[in-house]
Amino acid sequence: QASYIATQGALEEKREFFRYSCDKPITFKIILTPKHPGQAPDVVSGISKNLSASGILFKSDTLPEISSILELNLDYRTTGICQEIEKNAMTVNNKLIGKVVRIEETDDGKYNVGVAFIKRSEHLPPGIEDILK
Repeated sequence: QASYIATQGALEEKREFFRYSCDKPITFKIILTPKHPGQAPDVVSGISKNLSASGILFKSDTLPEISSILELNLDYRTTGICQEIEKNAMTVNNKLIGKVVRIEETDDGKYNVGVAFIKRSEHLPPGIEDILK
């Protein structure tokens, strides 16, 4: 049974978009953390579990901090929700930008990481745009 580590926001189920089961490899970089500003140079891998137009849940060995900003590289174009993601989510150089909103430790010592995509209409924190270029 997974143990609860952290979550941000209410615990109620308030989904704006349907979640699709998606079991594909992804890579990500931690661009900004609340405690340690600046880009982490490492590209880390994971496996997606589900995907929606507003976010993704993936499993990884790496534990990012809650509220960290990630640059996600995943093949969302092969999903049935490609247009919804491209319409709503911020992308830079064909990579999605998201914020860590939930983390759960799994039985095998890895982490399920919930990321909300940053919307195109939102502004990035100062300095992030320069890092992403």
